[in-house]
Amino acid sequence: MANYSPQHFEPRAKAVNVKGVANRAVATVLTAGLIAQPLMSPLAAIAAPSTDNGDSVQGGSSVENTVAAGNQAVVKTAAQLAEESAKQLKDAQAAYDAAQKNADAAGQSQKQAQQQKNQASQAVSDNEIEQNAAEVAALQEKIDELKAAVEKTEQQQKKLGDLNDQLDQANKSVEDKTQALKDAKAKQDEAKKALDDAQAKLEAMGMDEYEAAKKAVEDAQAKLDDVNKAVATAQANLDQAKAAEASAQQEKNDTEAALTSAQAKKQETAAALAAATTARDNAQQKLNQAQAALDAATSGAGIDLNALEAAKATAASELATAQAALDAATTADATAQANLQAAQNTATAAQEKANAANAAVASAQFAYDAANEEYNAAASERDAAKAAYEKAQQTEADKKAAYDKLVEVRKQKRSEWEAACAASNAAEKAYDAANAQVEALEQQIADLKSNMTVDQEVINKGMLGFMAYISNSSDFTAQQKSNASTAASMLMGTTEKQDWYDSYVDQDMSRDTNPLSLEQMRNALTYLDTQNNLRKANGQSELSVSLRMTAAAALNTSYSSNIWGHSNCYFDQGENLAGGGGAYTGGETEDTLGWPYTGLYTQEKEAFDKYVAQYGDELGSHRYDSYYIYQHYNSIYHECGHYLNIIDAGAKAIGIATGSGKNTDSEVTVFDYSGSTGQKDFTVSEFKKLVNDYIDSAYNAGGTQAQKAQLKELQGKLAEAQKNFGTTREAYFAAVNGQDAAQDAFTAADVNMNTAKGEYEKAKSGTAAAKTAYDAAEAKLKGIDVKTPQTKLEAAKSKAATAQAALDKANATLADSKAKAAEATAHKAKARSARDAAKAKSDQANEAYDNATTSVKDLTAKRDAAKTDLANKQGTLDDAKKADDTAQAGVDKAQAADVHAATALSDAKQAVAAKTQALSDAQEKAKAAEGELATANKAFERFAGAQKAVDDAKAAYDAAVAGVADAQKQLEAANEAVVDANLEIVKAKAELANDEALKADLEAVDHKASLAAGTTGNEKLVKLNAAYARYKAAVDAAADLKAALSDADARLSDANDAYAAALAELGDAKDALAAAQAEYDKYHPKAEPQAKPQVAQAATKASVTKKKAADGALAQTGDTSALAGEVFVIGGITLVAAGVTLGDRRRKHM
Repeated sequence: MANYSPQHFEPRAKAVNVKGVANRAVATVLTAGLIAQPLMSPLAAIAAPSTDNGDSVQGGSSVENTVAAGNQAVVKTAAQLAEESAKQLKDAQAAYDAAQKNADAAGQSQKQAQQQKNQASQAVSDNEIEQNAAEVAALQEKIDELKAAVEKTEQQQKKLGDLNDQLDQANKSVEDKTQALKDAKAKQDEAKKALDDAQAKLEAMGMDEYEAAKKAVEDAQAKLDDVNKAVATAQANLDQAKAAEASAQQEKNDTEAALTSAQAKKQETAAALAAATTARDNAQQKLNQAQAALDAATSGAGIDLNALEAAKATAASELATAQAALDAATTADATAQANLQAAQNTATAAQEKANAANAAVASAQFAYDAANEEYNAAASERDAAKAAYEKAQQTEADKKAAYDKLVEVRKQKRSEWEAACAASNAAEKAYDAANAQVEALEQQIADLKSNMTVDQEVINKGMLGFMAYISNSSDFTAQQKSNASTAASMLMGTTEKQDWYDSYVDQDMSRDTNPLSLEQMRNALTYLDTQNNLRKANGQSELSVSLRMTAAAALNTSYSSNIWGHSNCYFDQGENLAGGGGAYTGGETEDTLGWPYTGLYTQEKEAFDKYVAQYGDELGSHRYDSYYIYQHYNSIYHECGHYLNIIDAGAKAIGIATGSGKNTDSEVTVFDYSGSTGQKDFTVSEFKKLVNDYIDSAYNAGGTQAQKAQLKELQGKLAEAQKNFGTTREAYFAAVNGQDAAQDAFTAADVNMNTAKGEYEKAKSGTAAAKTAYDAAEAKLKGIDVKTPQTKLEAAKSKAATAQAALDKANATLADSKAKAAEATAHKAKARSARDAAKAKSDQANEAYDNATTSVKDLTAKRDAAKTDLANKQGTLDDAKKADDTAQAGVDKAQAADVHAATALSDAKQAVAAKTQALSDAQEKAKAAEGELATANKAFERFAGAQKAVDDAKAAYDAAVAGVADAQKQLEAANEAVVDANLEIVKAKAELANDEALKADLEAVDHKASLAAGTTGNEKLVKLNAAYARYKAAVDAAADLKAALSDADARLSDANDAYAAALAELGDAKDALAAAQAEYDKYHPKAEPQAKPQVAQAATKASVTKKKAADGALAQTGDTSALAGEVFVIGGITLVAAGVTLGDRRRKHM
């Protein structure tokens, strides 16, 4: 790629003289085959270079070489000429091909350069549009912000007017509330007097007697309450005993019924057993008789029929008697069963009545229990409400105490705020006075200097001149001179020049705030002693001053004042950057530091010490090795790095600069550190003297001794005044911070008080709500009727007792009827058994008689039947015996349960009797306690009126006290409203001042200057600064874009030149090829080749005349008309120069 240097040019480029080339070609043709002459012939002279137009051909070309070879051919043989012409033709063809290739490549480069130029041109156009848009946007932003500021100022003015009206209303309210408090206090005094009078009357009646009577009433009431509790307990115990008795009675009834049922079952099984036994015995007898009859019949013994007949008659008589007895027993049993049923019905009815009575008792008991439960629940609610009320009262008292305390705190914080305001005002006055003193001294010095001759050249050269002074003086060491020379090169931008150097480094070193000015060099000296004192306090060596680091700090100050942040250039080991500039005015020890050391050192040391406390020696042991901490505790280094750089053991030298770079008013201070001993140029004291002497020599160049002495005195005073200014400035800033802190504390106290006030009011509301709930619970408790359910319960219990008595009588009758019925049933069963036995005997007698008359066969059959019947009857007997045993076991179990139930019933009845007696005793004691209470109340009656008067007076006094408290609160609230209104007015005035200041700042903005600077210079106008910065960025970009366009133009020009040169070379190669072809054709007639297609084609199209190009004309960038093909015919050879005008031209350095 071309390296374009606009300030340097090469000599003129080679230009081909067309006429000379043609002449040389003709000379070659004309002289071929001639014998060489010792001198150049006239034709050869034609071929010499021409200077018709003053141009000359520098160096050789392929065409000229060919011509020279032709000149030599004059003295050679035809064979040699033919051989050489073939070689020349081949060389000319190769040269032509190479020239064509070069021309193609140059044409492509020219096309690319044209495209790049077009793109750069478009970028410049776009940038112009962007600049216009950014300028319009910046102006619109200013208009919008100014309009908003005006509107906000008007709103704040209206708000301030409204607040003043509110203040007037608040002051009027204070007056009203003050009078209301006086009235309330008067009422309180009246109520207090009435209370004292009532109390005196009560005391006049005899307080001892009053207290004794009151105590007697309280004791009697307490005794009655205790007795009533005992009555309630006894009643509850009796109710439980009666319920247990009823349960035991029911259990007894159930066991009796079970016993009766078991006994009846036993009677049935006994009867069945007896019947089965009789049946079995009869069957056995029948078998015996049948066997006997059979035996008799088979033995040959005879049967006494008369005896059998007599036995039959006797059995029939016995059967009749037994039947009569059975009939009588059946009748008696029926009667007994009827009586039992009647008794059962009576007992059932009595049981139903008893059950109903017991149900009524249970219902009444439930109602009574429900009433009691409701009463107890209401009592619990009342107690809970009372406790809540008492708690709410306590909470209210606590909240009031807290509120009262915060009221005092607020008053204290307000006083502190007012004191802080006064202190701030005083500090501001001292600050203004100190500033005025500094300005006055500066003006005196300026006035004095204006009457003294100064070396303006030294001042204009600033730090650069200072460095040159050292590097050129024999008074300094080689190291000092070398470092000063390096520093000067850095300042001039000839060494280590950064891409931002031209934008931010101001070459006007006479500007006071320029970091490279002598004035700022003098200011930078004020930071050095403090830097080393801090290192001494940490046991570290003093830093020397490095000339190179001083220059680095000045350059980096120029950068950082424009672009806040580190440039990361020039310095060796580390760099500290602080906002703000000018002379250092703080103290030189740890406890007297001012800005920026309070930020760079004090605050970060506190942070680092906290980390040491956290990490211990693992961190603390490397306090003076900033690089180690940077590597191993990077986050801590980023937080405490300024402090660590100051005390770093590896630091050897420092350079400090302060001020503002080009295009900005923002000032910064930069500290650049070096760890190289080769940078230790001067001690601090040496450097301070050197700089001061150098500056004094410039300013004191032509003054009188008196003026110089006066200037030195004023400068000393100025230094003291600047220190005083720094002290007052720090004090003023501290006072302002203190005022802000006090205002914040007052605001916080105000918020806390209002919060506490809200909580107090909420607690008061809670107390009122709790009292309402307590009163409601008390009323609810009194409205619950317990006596009516108790009376109903007692009536129900009386009815239940009557029904129980009737039930007991019916159960006794039932038991007697059951016994008689059982007896009758048993007698009936016995009679039935006797009748059945008699019947069986009769049947046996009949059968014996009948059997006696039957045959042996019949007897055998009867005997077998009797055996079978006996076996059946024996099985029935066995079953009946088992059933009878089971029934007996049931009877035994029922009898045991009945005995247990009877015992439990007896115990329950005894318990009822005991509880009834206990209730009766408790009720008697209650009646006695009621009598005692009535007696005590009667004795206390004479004190009741006086006590009521005292109570009423106390209530009135309490109400009056509450009224005073309320009036006091209202007055306090009104006073608070006045304070709040004043505070709001202060805030509104501050806001109005801020708004007016903003409006003034916006109105003061110079639109054109801000566009040029890319900022308003007021850091508070953030959005507007951003708008101007966008415009400035577009403008800055325009320079780069235009430079890029210029570079593109240069590159295009280079490409055009290269293309033209390539085409010229191509033309020369064509000429040489044509000449070589002609020469070759001359000596090779049999193999004469055709002309090159492009040459032949050009020859057929060529014009007989040539358009002469203007001398020195060259196609311009973007101009394609000059690239039209030019055709030349010379001696029968056609030359095409595609887009090239041959002539004089300059070529730029490649």
